[in-house]
Amino acid sequence: MNNLSLLVKPVSSTCNMNCAYCFYSATERERKNTCEKVMTDETVGILARKIRLASPCFLSITFQGGEPTLAGVGFFENFISRIKESVDKDTVISFGFQTNGLLIDDAFAKLFKEYSILVGLSIDGDKTTFDRYRRGRNGESVFDRVKAAAKLLNKYGVDFNILSVVTDESAKEITENYSFFKDNGLRFLQFIPFVDELNGNIRLSPENYAAFLKTLFDLWFEDFKNGTRVSVRDFDNCISVILGYPPESCAMSGICGGYFVIEKGGEIYPCDFYCKKEYLLGNIRDAEPFSVTPVRKKFAEESFIIHESCKKCRYYLLCRGGCRFNRTEDLKKNIYCEAYKEFFDYSADRLISAAKSFM
Repeated sequence: MNNLSLLVKPVSSTCNMNCAYCFYSATERERKNTCEKVMTDETVGILARKIRLASPCFLSITFQGGEPTLAGVGFFENFISRIKESVDKDTVISFGFQTNGLLIDDAFAKLFKEYSILVGLSIDGDKTTFDRYRRGRNGESVFDRVKAAAKLLNKYGVDFNILSVVTDESAKEITENYSFFKDNGLRFLQFIPFVDELNGNIRLSPENYAAFLKTLFDLWFEDFKNGTRVSVRDFDNCISVILGYPPESCAMSGICGGYFVIEKGGEIYPCDFYCKKEYLLGNIRDAEPFSVTPVRKKFAEESFIIHESCKKCRYYLLCRGGCRFNRTEDLKKNIYCEAYKEFFDYSADRLISAAKSFM
């Protein structure tokens, strides 16, 4: 195995915030997961041994939750040490960390810097946008605490990007939020379209998503022309594809199953959105936990199912059908298909122009 990519959930869905659009806590309740609150040292040791047996040339590990900082700095110091000791000296290792920022302090910032951990910090936008759906456990605003976390990461020179969930409301606030991000030195941005799975009161319509993408692109491209570089993950991936490189985003790769989710008890799933009983791949305690099981094979093959209109679409190589989680029940057509078409019709010439500047 040349590459091994893992999404590790050391505390599963446990979190110190109460975000209205969170889906993962309900996913864990459905599984009735009753194991320890934090991944045990025994489980970490087994995972390290199984990674060694897989002999990857490139190993990517991202920590996610819930809120992974609840495991404590010591957990990650031990985890990283065990992994680094277990792999071949020629193995290239990268670490990532997705957090809400509430527990980020000097110790965590130093950890991130020491091990070159790329951090994803969840900030939907300015205070108005942020406070709408992202709240503390008791419903209190935590906006200022998260802003302080961003400043601390900057102080220590930690590489981090912003994770922003897009809803109907925030889609209409993108001009203000783009300015907010820039004004606060937050120039590496990843926007995640909200898909209504649990809460009918929160949604993102294709119409609003299309308008959001076009407005965001106008803002981004104006900065691009003026030499002010702001990284927007979707646009960066489009440019990479235009230049002939594979997309970095799995949502644009056209196939699922490129990484493994490792739950705190060692359970393995094919995707963060599919940590459900029917998609259980096994456990790291299995003899060959990273092998191609029938469930994993079926999961990947289903992502090849595409709508007839996709096969004929001039933009298929750019979006490749989009994220499976955003597709209709028959897995064929992305619910945001028309939004993407409208966006690409609007931006294609300028995307190509931007791509040419890197040639």
